[in-house]
Amino acid sequence: MPKSGPMPASLRRWLSGIAAIACLPLQSPAVNAQIAPAPSTGYNCDLALYSVPQANLLARSLQGDTVADQQYRQLVRELAMELRNCRQQVWPRKMAIWVRLYSCDLRPGGLDSLFDGLQALGYNEVFIETFYDGRVLLPAADNPTVWPSVVAEPGLERVDLLAEAIRKGRERGMSVYAWLFTLNYGYSYSQRSDRQDTLARNGRSESSLEIVSGGAQVFVDPFNPVARQDYQTLLRSVLSRRPDGVLFDYVRYPRGTGAASVMTKVADLLIHTTAARQAWINQLNTPAGQALLTEYLDTGRLSPSDRNQLVLLLGDRLKELNLRQDVNPLWSLAVYHAWRGVVEFVDEAVGTVAQAGLPSGAVFFPFGNARVGQQGWDSRMQPWDRFPNSMEYHPMSYALCGDRHDCVMAEVQRVLEAKPNSIVQPAIAGTWGANFNAHLPLEQRMAALRSTFGDRIDRVSHFSLAWMDPQGERQRQRCRL
Repeated sequence: MPKSGPMPASLRRWLSGIAAIACLPLQSPAVNAQIAPAPSTGYNCDLALYSVPQANLLARSLQGDTVADQQYRQLVRELAMELRNCRQQVWPRKMAIWVRLYSCDLRPGGLDSLFDGLQALGYNEVFIETFYDGRVLLPAADNPTVWPSVVAEPGLERVDLLAEAIRKGRERGMSVYAWLFTLNYGYSYSQRSDRQDTLARNGRSESSLEIVSGGAQVFVDPFNPVARQDYQTLLRSVLSRRPDGVLFDYVRYPRGTGAASVMTKVADLLIHTTAARQAWINQLNTPAGQALLTEYLDTGRLSPSDRNQLVLLLGDRLKELNLRQDVNPLWSLAVYHAWRGVVEFVDEAVGTVAQAGLPSGAVFFPFGNARVGQQGWDSRMQPWDRFPNSMEYHPMSYALCGDRHDCVMAEVQRVLEAKPNSIVQPAIAGTWGANFNAHLPLEQRMAALRSTFGDRIDRVSHFSLAWMDPQGERQRQRCRL
């Protein structure tokens, strides 16, 4: 396999073109936007041939040239048809990219330029980050959730960036999904005095604020009814914008560091809030059984006879599990209870999306549900293999194998074996034409996926635009309005 060289100059120019509009004043048209052709990779449909004339038409349109405006809109329609036709003939049928939007994208022509550039690379799906870091991509004037809006600048309270992005993507022949954090509710949520009981905690009363450094990840107890209702309010508000689907990310518990990256005892599990404890204890009908389970949750220990009695009382649950039970059946039941909270939360969210007639997908780490050693489990406790088969599966296949692809293929293979009848769309990391943070160029990874799984997989996504264009991302994030 040839070694990849520096990123081609044409791709660098294209990426810088995406951010050109973000550097202009909010009231100014994008008169200087230029998008250079991207290199042909065999996967991008070669639509970049139209990038420069399209950008020129957009710039003239924003200056008030009505003829250029008509020509630009006609070209957008023609390229949308070209993209649809191409993706029916060129593998993969669905090629998606993960994108975060900013207030800067509301500048005149900002979203047009952004989506034109994504189309030029052949993307016919865009996953828009809609709920993340404790903020939501809803207008401040139409945000019924407990989270603040991403767009918070004065004068922009009624601008619906999510709805606009969905419209712009569809005009270009793309499907646009709303990509949501799920059990990770963000720091802003943790600062609410009326939501302290919703935060997931282990047997040492630690929340994810203590478990994960930086304070950016705040996980809630999936059993908590208030947390569930908050998410339903968020989800229904997003669905009212009619995206083409919804992707659920962070459908798990936090990942600890060092020894805390493995769960080995009941005190490690984040099932010690009132709601989570009661959801398990209430499965037992006798006061004696409930007392034994309470003692186990409190101390992590029971006498052999009490443990056997409790396992007998929970025997029906134990029979339902597909876990190794030769080490400690009660521990297996505790692990299952932690999983159960995540699965029930996902089931409820998927049901809400299905009621809207839309598909939903799970974003997850292929080994987030793995056993570690004889009794331990990965601390993420991510039971993706127990999610509904009707979901789309988006495994984050980010493993590093040097100049090889085998570890990434192993991640994908693990999911295909567990979900043989479900849609699987691997998410691979990197950028076109160059190595990025030890990730091989996307075109090399794509070739490996096609040769290994081309008869099974016809969908791939790329994480992310921010990785492809870090400079442009910073400009779009930090522009002065």
